[in-house]
Amino acid sequence: RRLLWAGAGALLGFALLRAANVYGDAPWQALGTAGQTLMSVLNVTKYPPSLLFLLLTLGIGLLLLRLYELPAVARRLHPLAEVGAAPMFFYLLHLYVLKLLYVLAEAVWGTTHGGYVGVDHVATLWAITAVLALALYRPTRAFARLKARRRDIAWLRYL
Repeated sequence: RRLLWAGAGALLGFALLRAANVYGDAPWQALGTAGQTLMSVLNVTKYPPSLLFLLLTLGIGLLLLRLYELPAVARRLHPLAEVGAAPMFFYLLHLYVLKLLYVLAEAVWGTTHGGYVGVDHVATLWAITAVLALALYRPTRAFARLKARRRDIAWLRYL
């Protein structure tokens, strides 16, 4: 219950501060489409983290934690817990896989955006993200199980 109230309070604080458009990050603007306007509202400073960034991300995180506590939801979201059991492994693996994919894409298509390989639409980027996350699920799950089974291998706890 505390997670629900804290998460909702953080998101309400974000909404009020952002609606006032007077505090912190660059002011948002009403743009051509609703999607563009939403992106302008959500454009907050991550480094260093601004208050608006913290309210948004912690608010969402707290609500997700509350949701994850529900037994029916926890069963369906179990794959996230498996990935969460080996987050550093997932992170390092995704860097190497992305580098490999980048080198392959550069060899096949060449540079597409100046001196880099890129995509034209954010939807393509989200699709790549989803495919990559699904592809890395099994290796991460296998590593998490190894890590849980072999507690005698000390360096595994760091991954």
